[in-house]
Amino acid sequence: MNKQAVTGRRDTWISAETEAKEADFRGLLSMHVTMCKGIIRRQGSRPYLYADLYAGPGHLEYHGRNFLGSPLIAQDLLTREGIRYESIHFDHDPEVAARLAEALWTPTSLLDCPDAHTAPIYNERCEAGFSRWLDQAGSQPDRYGLIYSDPVDDEINHELLNKAARLLPKVDLLSYVAATQYKRRRGGELKRNGASSRPLLEEHIRAVNKRIVLVRTPRGGNQYTFIVWSNWVKFPDWQGRGFHHIDSVRGKQILDKINLTAQQLHEKANTPLPLEIGPAPYRTYREYLKHPEFLKVRAQVFHRAAGRCERCHEWPPTEPHHLRYPPWGTFDVPENMIAVCHPCHCDIHGKKYR
Repeated sequence: MNKQAVTGRRDTWISAETEAKEADFRGLLSMHVTMCKGIIRRQGSRPYLYADLYAGPGHLEYHGRNFLGSPLIAQDLLTREGIRYESIHFDHDPEVAARLAEALWTPTSLLDCPDAHTAPIYNERCEAGFSRWLDQAGSQPDRYGLIYSDPVDDEINHELLNKAARLLPKVDLLSYVAATQYKRRRGGELKRNGASSRPLLEEHIRAVNKRIVLVRTPRGGNQYTFIVWSNWVKFPDWQGRGFHHIDSVRGKQILDKINLTAQQLHEKANTPLPLEIGPAPYRTYREYLKHPEFLKVRAQVFHRAAGRCERCHEWPPTEPHHLRYPPWGTFDVPENMIAVCHPCHCDIHGKKYR
């Protein structure tokens, strides 16, 4: 179901999840604008860029509750912050684009007077319109901002996002998508053909060429989730709203949830780790930690971490953490451990950091 599908006066893509989605969007954008505001002022950079690739009508309503959509939330936040900004919006449905123009270009104060020139609305699909806008804008390595892609039930357009990442490396990316739809498309092919070429959601997430990725705990029956891509290595988690780095312990759990069906999750949780042939090669856990086989796997894990804690991405890692303890008499595999700093290891196990 495409976000722009409209039946009469009712926007069929709006659901019980939409209001919570817009609340998370407001919080994330507010945090992002605050981070970028000082940098733009100090460096004299170009105006903050806000691009909404699936803009919608601006004003939203669900079961009698009225709230703002992403274009109006962005307009409100950027105006309140007093930051220099440029906003662009895309929606291919003429009726929806007209409703957005009426909502967005109606002045609400002397400070807030957007119009077709300062906040243009392109009545076309973002695949064509935003791609052309990027070509015209060219490379802008000093530009900060946020590109918001909200395909809802459709797939992430990672090729378009990668084009933006290449030309606007300091502009961060945000997408909102239904994980269940990925699983349904893939599952349908598997049932019909015994195999599927459809991607896992994680494959599209990792296909976007940014150094840091955060994913939000999925919500609702369709497992709606946000994904944030950034090149800023210190981009903060927002754990209070369920956002986690994808290579953290919780991030890996979220990836499993959005990729796997309930049956696959159960099977993974109950799959034994590789067994050693013969009697148990160690007698105690202390011996296990000193065994050459464990030390070999430990070295692989720390090599993968490349000097950064795989949970907070800041402190150098000093300790291995088991995502799941192997059955007695077996050894770990690298995928079952992460390299963490001491403060993170204490936090994982609920211990006080000393």
